[in-house]
Amino acid sequence: MRSMYRCSASTRRSLPEGFHPDLEKALPARRRCALSAGVLFKLPVVREIALGMGCVDAHREIAKKCLAKGLSLSVVPGGEREQLLAQRGQVEELVLKQRQGFIRLALQYGVPIVPVYVFGEAQLFKQSRFLFGLRSWLQRALGIAWVMPYGPWGLPFQKFDDPIRIVVGKPVPMPRMPEHTKEDLQQHHTRYVEEVCRLFDDNKAAAGYGDKILRIV
Repeated sequence: MRSMYRCSASTRRSLPEGFHPDLEKALPARRRCALSAGVLFKLPVVREIALGMGCVDAHREIAKKCLAKGLSLSVVPGGEREQLLAQRGQVEELVLKQRQGFIRLALQYGVPIVPVYVFGEAQLFKQSRFLFGLRSWLQRALGIAWVMPYGPWGLPFQKFDDPIRIVVGKPVPMPRMPEHTKEDLQQHHTRYVEEVCRLFDDNKAAAGYGDKILRIV
C-alpha cells in the first residue's frame, strides 16, 4: 500500500498529454492523484501504467494517507456501478444516494469537495442489457464493470458525435469533524448532492444538453 502511494505522490514526472494547463497551474500534478478501481492494481503492466498516470487504489486507508500528506484527490463516487448503468438517452444517472465514503473522508480531514460534471459522456454510446443480471453480480462481487457499449448501427467501437463539456462547480466547504454522527454525514452528503444537481441544471443548456434530466440513484 505504501509503495503505491509513494509512486503516485512523489515520483510523477510530467503532466499527461491532454490535461489543461490551467489545471496544472492551479494544482500541479505532483499535488494530486486519482482514486481508481482496486482491480487495476492486481494486473501486471496495467498496474504500472495506472501508477505512472497518478492513480492509486481507491482503498480508504490509501485515500487517508494521500489526504494526510496534503494531496488533492479526484473521486468518481459512482465507480463501476455508474459505468454499468450508463445509458444514452434523456435521463442521466449518478450513483450517489448510498455513496457517502468520500463525504466521511472530507469531514475527517476538513477538506472541501469540488463538484465536476461531464456533459456528453453518457451520450457517446448506448449500452446493451444483455446478461445484465450476471454483469451486475460481477460488479457487486468483484468490482468489475463488464460494460457493453455500442454506437451507430450497433457497432461497438463507433461512438456518437455528441460534444463533451466539462463544468466545474464551486468548492463545497466541509468542516473538520474527525468524530461525526450519521446525521452529520447525511447533512453534508445532502449539501453535496444538491450542489451537483444545481451544477447540472445551471449548465446543461449552455453545454448543449438542455433536454437532459439528472437522476440520483
